[in-house]
Amino acid sequence: MYEFPPATELNSLVGETLTQVGLDPYSTQFHFDPSHITAEFAVEQIEPDGTVWRYACIAAEGPQIMLHRLVGKKVKTVVSDGLRLKIGFDNGSQLHFLSQIGPYESGTMTVGGNFIVF
Repeated sequence: MYEFPPATELNSLVGETLTQVGLDPYSTQFHFDPSHITAEFAVEQIEPDGTVWRYACIAAEGPQIMLHRLVGKKVKTVVSDGLRLKIGFDNGSQLHFLSQIGPYESGTMTVGGNFIVF
């Protein structure tokens, strides 16, 4: 629906720990402490060795995922690049949230006390 806000508006994620990942039929929730991100379009998980796992947030048709590997990891970096939000973790992994311009939302987040639709 929209581009992601600038990283300066999301920097409160730095230092937070990913505590839980939840899967629904058409969304994936990421619970940090205290932030929350719900992805409804797609996410990419990049392992420290460069392996990429892409998940299109459709559980019935989804491929194998490895999101559990990120639980307990602490956020080190946040980069906002228009339609891609990149979150780097302390083990070298990255989690990319993808958005698209269009009539439907790609997800929502509550970060730094702000509710954001992307």
